[in-house]
Amino acid sequence: MDMYVVKVHPHRAITEADYFIKEIEKCEQKRDEEIARVEAGIEEEDSLPKHIANAKMDHEETEWEKLQKLPDADYLMRTVLPVLYQGMSIIDLERPAAPLECLALHLLKH
Repeated sequence: MDMYVVKVHPHRAITEADYFIKEIEKCEQKRDEEIARVEAGIEEEDSLPKHIANAKMDHEETEWEKLQKLPDADYLMRTVLPVLYQGMSIIDLERPAAPLECLALHLLKH
């Protein structure tokens, strides 16, 4: 209720010219918040007040921030080497005339 289905107050709908527009904007804002929660990996909204929940979300590290804090070897193992190994296996199977150029293009693409 009040997320996808909104209870209409007939009196307000008659007296306020932009009543439905405001209600749709509220629903769209709640949907955007829900999408942000799902993308952040939070399945259900906490019972905390919104300002506390928003502050909590602000302090959570993103995946990119976590990667930036990794030691060099771990960073390379998680980000560069999987793509590099895939490109090297393609080079090994296809045996192109310009292997470095082919590998560079593969790395840029992926």
